[in-house]
Amino acid sequence: MTKRPPAVDLACWLLWLLVAAGLVVCILVVTRRDDLGAVWSPMQVGDSTVQPVEFVPVIIVLYAVTALLAATTIALYRTGHNWARHTLASIVLGVFVVAVATVRTAPPMLVEWSAIAGAVVSAVTLVFLWHPQSRAFMRPTLVDHGDADRS
Repeated sequence: MTKRPPAVDLACWLLWLLVAAGLVVCILVVTRRDDLGAVWSPMQVGDSTVQPVEFVPVIIVLYAVTALLAATTIALYRTGHNWARHTLASIVLGVFVVAVATVRTAPPMLVEWSAIAGAVVSAVTLVFLWHPQSRAFMRPTLVDHGDADRS
């Protein structure tokens, strides 16, 4: 068994940091829901029947699904599955886009700084996921899928 390169280990640590940071953001959303509701919900105008958006259940379910997918895929990435690297890069890119979009909504300061930190960690994680050491560590795949007997 070959030893994992430092870029793969560092990418895994950064991925776990993003999973933990996602939990912190969920807690922030739950505790600061009134402040966020003022920013993210539509304004009440006159006799409007529009109800404020309830986004706490959405963020909890979104976090749970994303964290479980990431945890499973991190384990597969550590063993050299290239498709897991691509999946993790897609998840991290999604986290980056959401973090940048969150900053643009003028949320409370604590949420804004959390989003900025998440965007920075996401960008650094992408660098290590696509690092040459990471690419070299991935298992080779068969070019000709019709010949399954080749190694």
